[in-house]
Amino acid sequence: MDSSQIVIRHNFTPDDFMWLWAKYVVGFNERYHCTNCLRGRYSHRFSKTRNPGLASAPEIVFDEQAGHRAIYICGVARKGYSVKANYPHNVHIAIQPAAGANATFTFERWTVNIQNGIILTIPGPESLPPPLQSLPDPYTTCRIFRWAACFTFPGASP
Repeated sequence: MDSSQIVIRHNFTPDDFMWLWAKYVVGFNERYHCTNCLRGRYSHRFSKTRNPGLASAPEIVFDEQAGHRAIYICGVARKGYSVKANYPHNVHIAIQPAAGANATFTFERWTVNIQNGIILTIPGPESLPPPLQSLPDPYTTCRIFRWAACFTFPGASP
């Protein structure tokens, strides 16, 4: 393992999520929201669908793709999903590589300890670059879209 690779230790239980994934972010596609606005490959290790052993693998090394600018972790909560009440329970973590840095993410009952990375803020809709602020709600309420737009959009601050 490269000593600068992002490594996480997590306590996620995949069955509590409809979807639980991570993506190596290399860019932004403003034509889409949700996961499709993130350019890059999905992690096979941190994936509910591609890694059936995720629950028994509390440590994940993100070394599957070089050249990424960030790693985005998303967990769509099963709780409230059938009645569209899951939004407040969904997990969103944007991690930027930073050799030697450590961070901890806590949300509800979930904890993620991060080595070699920092947690990036997911901005509110008011932080979107002006050309994107007038997009429909599925874009402006999407935390993935807002983060990606503010992190990678030309002229936006990271």
